[in-house]
Amino acid sequence: MARVRLTDKPLLVNLVTKYIMKYILLLLITIATFSCKSQIKNKNNIETSINQELSNEEITIINEFLTIELDKDRYKEYKKLEIFVIEEALKKQKSLSDYEFNFKYKNSWGKFINEWILDSLQIDQKKKELENEEVYHWKESDFKVIKTKMLKYEKFRKLINSRSKEMFQMKPILYLSKPLFINDKNVFISFEIGTFQGVYGSLEHFTVLMRKINNKWIQNSFYEDGVFN
Repeated sequence: MARVRLTDKPLLVNLVTKYIMKYILLLLITIATFSCKSQIKNKNNIETSINQELSNEEITIINEFLTIELDKDRYKEYKKLEIFVIEEALKKQKSLSDYEFNFKYKNSWGKFINEWILDSLQIDQKKKELENEEVYHWKESDFKVIKTKMLKYEKFRKLINSRSKEMFQMKPILYLSKPLFINDKNVFISFEIGTFQGVYGSLEHFTVLMRKINNKWIQNSFYEDGVFN
Protein backbone atom coordinates (compact mmCIF):
# COMPACT_ATOMS: atom_id res chain seq x y z
CA MET A 1 0.00 0.00 0.00
CA ALA A 2 1.40 3.38 -0.99
CA ARG A 3 2.36 5.70 1.85
CA VAL A 4 -0.02 8.68 2.10
CA ARG A 5 1.61 12.06 2.55
CA LEU A 6 -0.12 14.73 4.67
CA THR A 7 -0.03 16.97 1.65
CA ASP A 8 -2.35 14.55 -0.22
CA LYS A 9 -5.43 15.93 1.57
CA PRO A 10 -8.14 14.70 -0.86
CA LEU A 11 -6.77 11.16 -0.73
CA LEU A 12 -6.50 11.26 3.08
CA VAL A 13 -10.06 12.51 3.41
CA ASN A 14 -11.30 9.72 1.14
CA LEU A 15 -9.53 7.06 3.19
CA VAL A 16 -10.85 8.43 6.49
CA THR A 17 -14.36 8.66 5.03
CA LYS A 18 -14.16 5.03 3.88
CA TYR A 19 -13.10 3.83 7.33
CA ILE A 20 -15.88 5.85 8.98
CA MET A 21 -18.49 4.46 6.59
CA LYS A 22 -17.27 0.90 7.21
CA TYR A 23 -17.49 1.49 10.97
CA ILE A 24 -21.03 2.92 10.69
CA LEU A 25 -22.12 0.02 8.47
CA LEU A 26 -20.68 -2.52 10.90
CA LEU A 27 -22.41 -0.74 13.80
CA LEU A 28 -25.79 -0.77 11.99
CA ILE A 29 -25.44 -4.48 11.20
CA THR A 30 -24.63 -5.20 14.85
CA ILE A 31 -27.65 -3.18 16.08
CA ALA A 32 -29.95 -4.87 13.57
CA THR A 33 -28.71 -8.32 14.63
CA PHE A 34 -29.30 -7.65 18.32
CA SER A 35 -32.71 -6.15 17.51
CA CYS A 36 -33.78 -9.29 15.63
CA LYS A 37 -32.54 -11.52 18.44
CA SER A 38 -34.43 -9.41 20.97
CA GLN A 39 -37.65 -9.65 18.93
CA ILE A 40 -37.27 -13.42 18.61
CA LYS A 41 -36.64 -13.69 22.35
CA ASN A 42 -39.70 -11.60 23.16
CA LYS A 43 -41.80 -13.70 20.78
CA ASN A 44 -40.53 -16.87 22.39
CA ASN A 45 -41.31 -15.47 25.85
CA ILE A 46 -44.88 -14.73 24.78
CA GLU A 47 -45.29 -18.20 23.29
CA THR A 48 -43.80 -19.75 26.44
CA SER A 49 -46.25 -17.77 28.55
CA ILE A 50 -49.19 -19.08 26.51
CA ASN A 51 -47.96 -22.64 26.03
CA GLN A 52 -46.49 -23.34 29.46
CA GLU A 53 -47.82 -26.40 31.26
CA LEU A 54 -48.87 -26.95 34.85
CA SER A 55 -46.94 -29.43 36.92
CA ASN A 56 -48.74 -32.55 38.13
CA GLU A 57 -48.72 -31.13 41.65
CA GLU A 58 -50.28 -27.85 40.50
CA ILE A 59 -53.02 -29.75 38.66
CA THR A 60 -53.68 -31.83 41.79
CA ILE A 61 -53.89 -28.73 44.00
CA ILE A 62 -56.22 -26.84 41.66
CA ASN A 63 -58.59 -29.78 41.27
CA GLU A 64 -58.64 -30.64 44.97
CA PHE A 65 -59.39 -26.99 45.72
CA LEU A 66 -62.28 -26.94 43.22
CA THR A 67 -63.68 -30.22 44.54
CA ILE A 68 -63.83 -28.77 48.06
CA GLU A 69 -64.98 -25.28 47.12
CA LEU A 70 -67.69 -26.12 44.62
CA ASP A 71 -69.23 -28.71 46.92
CA LYS A 72 -70.39 -25.92 49.26
CA ASP A 73 -74.09 -25.10 49.50
CA ARG A 74 -73.70 -21.65 47.96
CA TYR A 75 -72.98 -23.28 44.60
CA LYS A 76 -75.64 -25.99 44.68
CA GLU A 77 -77.77 -24.44 41.91
CA TYR A 78 -74.73 -24.31 39.61
CA LYS A 79 -73.29 -27.78 40.23
CA LYS A 80 -74.55 -29.36 37.03
CA LEU A 81 -73.73 -26.41 34.81
CA GLU A 82 -70.70 -25.92 32.60
CA ILE A 83 -68.31 -23.50 34.28
CA PHE A 84 -66.78 -20.67 32.27
CA VAL A 85 -63.14 -20.07 33.20
CA ILE A 86 -61.38 -16.79 32.43
CA GLU A 87 -58.53 -18.07 30.25
CA GLU A 88 -55.97 -15.55 31.50
CA ALA A 89 -55.25 -16.65 35.06
CA LEU A 90 -55.09 -14.21 37.93
CA LYS A 91 -51.45 -13.50 38.68
CA LYS A 92 -49.98 -15.08 41.79
CA GLN A 93 -49.13 -11.55 42.88
CA LYS A 94 -52.85 -11.21 43.69
CA SER A 95 -52.57 -13.95 46.34
CA LEU A 96 -49.60 -12.23 47.91
CA SER A 97 -51.37 -8.85 47.93
CA ASP A 98 -54.43 -10.33 49.66
CA TYR A 99 -52.26 -12.02 52.27
CA GLU A 100 -50.28 -8.81 52.83
CA PHE A 101 -53.50 -6.79 53.26
CA ASN A 102 -54.73 -9.21 55.92
CA PHE A 103 -51.34 -9.42 57.63
CA LYS A 104 -51.14 -5.63 57.85
CA TYR A 105 -54.53 -5.41 59.57
CA LYS A 106 -54.44 -8.76 61.39
CA ASN A 107 -55.08 -7.15 64.77
CA SER A 108 -58.35 -5.69 63.46
CA TRP A 109 -59.93 -8.97 62.32
CA GLY A 110 -61.16 -9.97 65.79
CA LYS A 111 -62.58 -13.48 65.65
CA PHE A 112 -61.01 -14.19 62.25
CA ILE A 113 -57.91 -16.22 62.96
CA ASN A 114 -55.66 -16.96 59.98
CA GLU A 115 -52.34 -18.66 59.56
CA TRP A 116 -49.58 -16.07 59.30
CA ILE A 117 -46.95 -18.08 57.47
CA LEU A 118 -45.03 -15.09 56.04
CA ASP A 119 -43.69 -12.04 57.88
CA SER A 120 -43.04 -8.62 56.32
CA LEU A 121 -39.52 -9.49 55.13
CA GLN A 122 -40.70 -12.74 53.55
CA ILE A 123 -43.57 -10.92 51.84
CA ASP A 124 -41.09 -8.46 50.31
CA GLN A 125 -38.88 -11.32 49.16
CA LYS A 126 -41.83 -13.04 47.49
CA LYS A 127 -42.75 -9.78 45.76
CA LYS A 128 -39.29 -9.62 44.19
CA GLU A 129 -39.58 -13.21 43.02
CA LEU A 130 -42.86 -12.38 41.26
CA GLU A 131 -41.80 -9.09 39.64
CA ASN A 132 -41.53 -10.64 36.17
CA GLU A 133 -44.40 -13.08 36.54
CA GLU A 134 -46.04 -14.04 33.27
CA VAL A 135 -49.76 -14.57 32.75
CA TYR A 136 -50.72 -18.22 32.60
CA HIS A 137 -53.40 -19.29 30.10
CA TRP A 138 -55.69 -21.99 31.42
CA LYS A 139 -56.53 -25.02 29.28
CA GLU A 140 -59.62 -27.18 29.56
CA SER A 141 -57.30 -30.15 30.19
CA ASP A 142 -56.13 -28.51 33.44
CA PHE A 143 -59.51 -29.16 35.02
CA LYS A 144 -60.30 -32.79 35.88
CA VAL A 145 -63.29 -32.43 38.21
CA ILE A 146 -65.51 -29.89 36.43
CA LYS A 147 -66.83 -29.26 32.93
CA THR A 148 -65.25 -26.05 31.68
CA LYS A 149 -65.25 -23.67 28.77
CA MET A 150 -62.56 -21.03 28.30
CA LEU A 151 -63.55 -17.36 28.14
CA LYS A 152 -61.11 -14.64 27.11
CA TYR A 153 -60.91 -11.82 29.65
CA GLU A 154 -61.42 -9.19 26.94
CA LYS A 155 -64.64 -10.87 25.84
CA PHE A 156 -65.76 -11.13 29.46
CA ARG A 157 -65.17 -7.40 29.91
CA LYS A 158 -67.08 -6.55 26.73
CA LEU A 159 -70.01 -8.73 27.75
CA ILE A 160 -70.27 -6.91 31.07
CA ASN A 161 -70.27 -3.54 29.33
CA SER A 162 -72.70 -4.54 26.59
CA ARG A 163 -75.11 -6.50 28.80
CA SER A 164 -75.96 -8.73 25.85
CA LYS A 165 -78.19 -11.79 26.09
CA GLU A 166 -75.14 -14.02 25.71
CA MET A 167 -73.80 -13.09 29.12
CA PHE A 168 -76.88 -14.45 30.90
CA GLN A 169 -76.04 -17.90 29.56
CA MET A 170 -72.65 -17.78 31.27
CA LYS A 171 -72.88 -18.90 34.85
CA PRO A 172 -70.95 -19.46 36.87
CA ILE A 173 -67.70 -17.77 35.82
CA LEU A 174 -64.44 -18.70 37.50
CA TYR A 175 -61.40 -16.41 37.73
CA LEU A 176 -58.50 -18.32 39.24
CA SER A 177 -54.77 -18.03 39.93
CA LYS A 178 -52.11 -20.66 39.70
CA PRO A 179 -50.95 -21.94 43.10
CA LEU A 180 -48.36 -19.75 44.78
CA PHE A 181 -46.02 -22.13 46.61
CA ILE A 182 -44.74 -20.96 49.99
CA ASN A 183 -43.18 -24.35 50.64
CA ASP A 184 -44.00 -27.94 49.74
CA LYS A 185 -46.95 -28.03 52.17
CA ASN A 186 -48.46 -24.55 51.84
CA VAL A 187 -49.80 -22.74 48.79
CA PHE A 188 -52.03 -19.73 48.14
CA ILE A 189 -54.78 -19.67 45.52
CA SER A 190 -56.79 -16.58 44.60
CA PHE A 191 -60.19 -17.04 43.08
CA GLU A 192 -63.39 -15.29 42.18
CA ILE A 193 -66.60 -17.07 41.28
CA GLY A 194 -69.47 -15.02 39.94
CA THR A 195 -72.57 -15.06 37.81
CA PHE A 196 -74.70 -12.77 35.68
CA GLN A 197 -78.03 -11.91 37.29
CA GLY A 198 -79.02 -8.66 35.62
CA VAL A 199 -75.45 -7.53 36.23
CA TYR A 200 -72.31 -9.48 37.04
CA GLY A 201 -72.16 -10.37 40.71
CA SER A 202 -69.49 -12.17 42.69
CA LEU A 203 -70.42 -15.21 44.77
CA GLU A 204 -67.01 -15.41 46.42
CA HIS A 205 -63.69 -13.65 46.03
CA PHE A 206 -60.65 -14.06 48.26
CA THR A 207 -57.38 -15.94 48.67
CA VAL A 208 -57.20 -19.32 50.35
CA LEU A 209 -54.28 -21.08 52.00
CA MET A 210 -54.23 -24.71 50.90
CA ARG A 211 -52.28 -26.95 53.26
CA LYS A 212 -51.09 -30.47 52.58
CA ILE A 213 -52.15 -32.80 55.40
CA ASN A 214 -51.93 -36.59 55.16
CA ASN A 215 -51.09 -36.22 51.48
CA LYS A 216 -54.32 -34.28 50.79
CA TRP A 217 -54.67 -30.58 50.02
CA ILE A 218 -57.28 -28.93 52.24
CA GLN A 219 -58.53 -25.37 52.72
CA ASN A 220 -56.87 -23.96 55.82
CA SER A 221 -57.27 -20.16 56.01
CA PHE A 222 -59.00 -17.44 54.03
CA TYR A 223 -57.74 -13.92 53.33
CA GLU A 224 -60.10 -11.14 52.28
CA ASP A 225 -59.09 -9.09 49.24
CA GLY A 226 -60.28 -5.80 50.70
CA VAL A 227 -63.33 -5.60 48.39
CA PHE A 228 -66.42 -6.02 50.50
CA ASN A 229 -69.66 -6.48 48.57
